[in-house]
Amino acid sequence: MDHPQSHPAFKLLPREILSLPKVEVPVAGVTGYSMCDDEKQLVFFLFDEGVSVPDHSHCEQRGMVVSGEMLIEIEGETNLFQAGDFYVVPANVRHRASFSRPTFVIDLSALPDRYKATA
Repeated sequence: MDHPQSHPAFKLLPREILSLPKVEVPVAGVTGYSMCDDEKQLVFFLFDEGVSVPDHSHCEQRGMVVSGEMLIEIEGETNLFQAGDFYVVPANVRHRASFSRPTFVIDLSALPDRYKATA
């Protein structure tokens, strides 16, 4: 997916973020821009309306919803996160997420290579 210029959060992203490496995401309707060090990875994610991320698990993940909203189910418990809300997904815990409207999320992963940069 190219830069989602029609995404409402696109105008929030400065060119410094848009110039970061884009990441491979195995779900259509998701664009991410990544920065990392030797210990962690920070990704600026844009989720299109209607995106659904299926059940999966991985290292610890924490982040903040900047705009829009994210419905996330962690071990059978569902919570709605809106702009300004912080979330934590513990390591190796099955979870899924859905986005009923365009959403901008800043996500921090405990692995520096959680998402691979696109070629």
